[in-house]
Amino acid sequence: MTMFSPMKELDIYGVFMPPLLVWCLVSLLTVRVIHGVLIRKGFYHTDLQQQVLDTSLFVILAGLLSFVIS
Repeated sequence: MTMFSPMKELDIYGVFMPPLLVWCLVSLLTVRVIHGVLIRKGFYHTDLQQQVLDTSLFVILAGLLSFVIS
């Protein structure tokens, strides 16, 4: 893999992908794992809206990944 840069594409086994797509996929998988853990722990039985929390977690994780990696 090449260096991470916001303007360069990533070469993953000959398939060129924009870095933001890869970071969003990693964030999506991480949010799905966190969502499963929160359901098992009973966190969603409070007055929180699941969709708002999941969306905000996704945005925060994608932003952190793009900040840390680039």
